[in-house]
Parts: sequence; C-alpha cells; structure tokens
Amino acid sequence: MTPASGAGHVRHPAVQAYLTISFLMLLTIVSILINGYHLGHQDQAVWLAAVKKSLDPSLYRFDSAFLLSQTQYSLFPQIIAWSVRTSGLPLDLAAFLWHVLSIFLFLLASLQVARRVFPTKYGQWGAVAAVWAARLMTASGSKVNLTDRYQHPRDLAVVALLFGFAAVLDGKLRALVWIALAAVMHPTLAAIGACHLAIQAWKAPRPGPAVSAVIPLALFAIGPVPNPVWRQVVASRSFLLPLHWHWYEWLGVIGLLAMLVWYARLGDQRRLPVVAHISRRVVLAGSLGVLGAVAISTLPPLERFIPTEPMRVLHFVYFCWIFLGGGLLGEHVLRDRHLRWAAFLVPILLASYLANALTDRASPQVEWPGRLPANDWVRAFGWVRRNTPPGALFALNPYSMGLPGNDSHGFRAFAQRSALADGMKDRAVTANCPELAYAWRQETSDLEHWEDFGSVDFERLAKRYGVSWIVLERTSRAGSSIRAAADAGLACPYLNQRLLVCEIGRKLAE
Repeated sequence: MTPASGAGHVRHPAVQAYLTISFLMLLTIVSILINGYHLGHQDQAVWLAAVKKSLDPSLYRFDSAFLLSQTQYSLFPQIIAWSVRTSGLPLDLAAFLWHVLSIFLFLLASLQVARRVFPTKYGQWGAVAAVWAARLMTASGSKVNLTDRYQHPRDLAVVALLFGFAAVLDGKLRALVWIALAAVMHPTLAAIGACHLAIQAWKAPRPGPAVSAVIPLALFAIGPVPNPVWRQVVASRSFLLPLHWHWYEWLGVIGLLAMLVWYARLGDQRRLPVVAHISRRVVLAGSLGVLGAVAISTLPPLERFIPTEPMRVLHFVYFCWIFLGGGLLGEHVLRDRHLRWAAFLVPILLASYLANALTDRASPQVEWPGRLPANDWVRAFGWVRRNTPPGALFALNPYSMGLPGNDSHGFRAFAQRSALADGMKDRAVTANCPELAYAWRQETSDLEHWEDFGSVDFERLAKRYGVSWIVLERTSRAGSSIRAAADAGLACPYLNQRLLVCEIGRKLAE
C-alpha cells in the first residue's frame, strides 16, 4: 500500500518526496474514478453560480440575494473566478482542477498529521488510506461528508485545518495562519475547527511553544432577528436540530465517542501517546460541541445560531475516528500483508462506488470537463444559457433538483439565468438568512402544484414577477397544456426526452 513498503534501503529524501507525491496523485485520480465527480451538483449549484456572478456581475439580476447571502462571507467565489481570469481556462475545467487539487491536498495534509502520530510507515499510510477510502462518509445525522464529490469551499477549509492540526502537534503558532486560511474559505467550519484545535493544543504531548492562543474565532454573525417563516424553514431541516435526530443517528454519535475512548486506551497500551492524546481531546471537544449544539437548538435566545450547523463539530470527530482507526490497523494488523490491505479497502471503495452509481443514474460517474452533458436537465439548462436573453427570469418546478433524471443539478449553475426560488437549495439559503424567508415562501407558494399549471398560472407568474420563460417536464400534466397555452403566446423552441423550454408570449405577460 505504501510507496516504500517493499523498500529494503533508505532512499534519498528528494526521491522519497517525489515517490510520495506521485503516489498521492495516483490515489487522487483513483478516488475521482471511484467516487465520481459532478459539476453544479447539490451545494455547488449555489457556489458555482456565485463564481459566475463574480466573473460577470450582470448575471442573476432578479435572484442574486439567494446566491450572495450564502457566499458573501467566503472568498472562494472570488478565488475561483481569479484563477479563471488568470489562466484563461474554461470554468468547468478550472473547477475540476481545483477539485483534484483539493483531494490531493487533503491526502497530503492527512499524511503530515499521520507522520506526527504514528511511528511506522504502516500506521501512517493506514491512516491516509482510511480517510482516502471513506472520504465521502457522512458524519452521522449532520449531513456533512469528510469531503465532497464536487468542488466545495468546505474541502479547502478542511485542508487548511488539517495542516493547522499538524502545526498544533508540532507546538507551532503557524496553526493560527492555517485557521485564518480556513476562515477565508468557510468561516463557520473554521470556527468549529479552531475550537477542536484549541482543545488539542491544551497540554499537548510534544514539547514546543504553547499554542493555547488557538482560540475559537468570532466568526458567527448574529444577523437579523428570526421570524415565524424562518422558524418553519429551520424546523423542516431536521439535521440542524439534534434532538430531532433518529435514534440510530444518535447511536452513531455515542458509539463514535466510545470508540475514541477505546482508541485512547489502545494508545496507552501500545505506547502511542499522541494517539491517546488526540483521542481524549476529540472526545472532550466532541462532547462539549454536542452539548452546545443541543443548547443552541433548544434555547430561544440562541436560535439565531442554528444556521451555523453546530453539529458540524462531528466532522472533525469522524475524521479522527477514521484516521486513527486506519492508523491503528496499519500499525498492528495490516503491516506488510497485501491481502489484508485489500480486505480492508476494497469493501469501502465498492460501497462508495455503488452509492454514487445508484444515486445519480442519469449522469456519468465522472462528468469530465469539456464533454457534452449526458443529463437531459443539464442539456436543457445549457440551451437556456446559449439561446435566451441574459436578463430573462425563469420559472420551473421548485423541486426540480430532486426529480428523476436531474441528479441534483442546479438550474442557475448551468443556465446562468435568474429563476424564482426553489424548495431545496434556496430553502437551505433561507435557513441561513432570515431576511429572505418571506420572499422565499411567497415565490415557492406561487409555484405549488406545478404539475397542474396551465396558461392561467403562467399568466399569473408573468404579471406578478415578470417571468418570461419556463422549463416544463414533458412527463408532467403541465406538459399536456402546452398546446392550449400556445394560443396565448406560449412557444417552446427547445425540447428533449424529458423537458421543454418555453417562452411566455407578450400577450400572456401583458
């Protein structure tokens, strides 16, 4: 498994570094092939649109609030946009390369931490292999993966925090710099990570200058006072409310902390003091974080902090559970037995591959940049981008990202056009921004029963909001009303097997 596992001699440091980097890059490529890659997928539907807004400020004139409210505290859109302008690369290729870089740096940072935790190559590469194979694992009910199968600022923040973790284990103040870099990408995750690193720095087992200055950063903005509609939105997102979690999700939390307690004992028994130290500090930080999350989600004076997703404290806990578990296996079980490495890694990788293949059936495993999209929804959105006015306002099924064949691809990310609020990603944005709650509810309410819409409904949208184009599913009952609406000015210049893109005529809009 390790790049030097079969070596019987000591290589020159430069040669060893080259082999290590090459091996990490190989792991990166294999990870993408197995776990897949998707553009404009899930959360990236918001972030990619924000990048395009940074590249062209004239975009999204009607609905930019739903983009900027989510992304305004991160420099990620501006950094990606800068890389596109500087390199001249197409955005889809630049986003893919950033994703590749994120995975590579994640593995490199994990290796840097592993070298400070485990004394042998077997333990070090066991830790790296574990997080490599399980990087899409979700932290219990928090809905946060270790990393994602698309480019997300959270992944770069995780990378910075892991390098900061290595600095903490070295007793170096440069951990503060890494936390600051994480905050530039994802402020809330950086704040939670700073809490973890501060507790790790307390009574660290290695000599060196004190780093207790690594304290939680004041990155949480109080923001507007919550309102009843906002509370309804938050209540519909149960993962934000730990007391609403299922029993098995809580079992994942309690079992996880119990496993880390066991790791601490193993560390003591096996003379691995850093393993014991990390495990005990993670249990302490995780327990305090969960208690804090429960308080935030139940005490009215603290409810405005719910959108920070305080149960994200489990992200670092899950990382350490997987990382330390893999390292202990490599150190004491896997060693130089190749069949054992295969028995350890293959089931995890196979499960990850099947999960992606079964979830996103209408899209290729890897959506390579520059290739024509195979997904009918993405193809329709691409036609919209090329053939409709930049200032057009669209309406489509508010739950389109969850419909069969869409595979969680967002309209704005591909079409580069404004659209009325949807019931999925814009709802998530509204949970973060109470001031958008009433607008979100009004627009989504006006799109209810989309499957039954006809010319009267399209006329209502045109008059109330200025909607000039619509996207319809051919299999819905709305699709059967196209002929009747055509007399009122509804023309549909694009269609594929699943969708029609139709323009609302002037008579209908007047």
